[in-house]
Amino acid sequence: MRRNFLIVGFFTLVLIASKSIAEAHLSLSSLPFLRGGYIAFAPSATKPLLEKKQRPARPVLFGLVNLQRTINVIGNKIQSQTTKQWSDLNGNVGREWGKLTSSIGKVFSSQQREGTRKLDEVLRAFNSVLNGSEVDTAQLLKACRAHLILMKSGGAALRVVAKDMETNLNKAESLFKKLPKEGKHLASLLEAERASGIHDGNMLKDASAAMGLLWIRRSLAFQLDLYSSLIPSNGQHPKDAAMDAYYKALSPYHGWLLQKAFPLSLSQMPDRQVFIAKFGGTEVDDLDEEYEKEIVKKLKSLVGTWEPIINTWRNEFERLDLEDTRRA
Repeated sequence: MRRNFLIVGFFTLVLIASKSIAEAHLSLSSLPFLRGGYIAFAPSATKPLLEKKQRPARPVLFGLVNLQRTINVIGNKIQSQTTKQWSDLNGNVGREWGKLTSSIGKVFSSQQREGTRKLDEVLRAFNSVLNGSEVDTAQLLKACRAHLILMKSGGAALRVVAKDMETNLNKAESLFKKLPKEGKHLASLLEAERASGIHDGNMLKDASAAMGLLWIRRSLAFQLDLYSSLIPSNGQHPKDAAMDAYYKALSPYHGWLLQKAFPLSLSQMPDRQVFIAKFGGTEVDDLDEEYEKEIVKKLKSLVGTWEPIINTWRNEFERLDLEDTRRA
């Protein structure tokens, strides 16, 4: 590059010198003579002199023109190659950036799937509980056990509900382990236990599977109303929704002590965003709009799955006259 500049500079100086020489010869006809006169040249003598002196400048000019054209060609090639390289670079950067953002998206999506794993397991388990008009006992107990894990991850607000549900789940599982064939369906399990004479009419024995399943059903009915309130973004505050659900599903069967203790635990209910984040296995600060919609959609599916199960469950208890309405 430096050599090219030197060549251009050299030819430029040559052009300037040639031009100066030519102009000097052209001006001889008007230069003042040393003795005061002007020198005169005949037109025929002057023309050949000018032509003779101008001829050396023409090859220089021709060379400079060719040099300029060569420089332009080289410059155009450099510009073309630079543009192509820059375009290729932009394309490569764009592709790599696309790969990077795609990888980040996959990682984040994977983290979200892991966050809703517990909720997904509960939803899948309850989807297999109802077979036509029959409740599959093994699948019901499995679904309740999975839901118990989800409830424990919901924070202090559901701790009392989870503890009560676990106690009752143990009662039901204990009988089912003894009568796996007879208790294949919920109705047959309840009938087998009633036939043993363990109950006094519709007054269920406290340690029985029927008593455990009765309170599990009431707990799920309470949670159905609570989770339904989380679906709309402008719904009730979870604390208010929990109290309404409690008075509807549980309070009629609670004695004085439980009616005081249970609402106290429900008063710790966090706001909707925190509640949803808990079920999504994330912090509320990491809960974006898209992930919130995903969790709410799954909660809505869970609530929709529970409703026919709970109705069938209740119908079986009423048909077998096992709906114990005494206060605990």
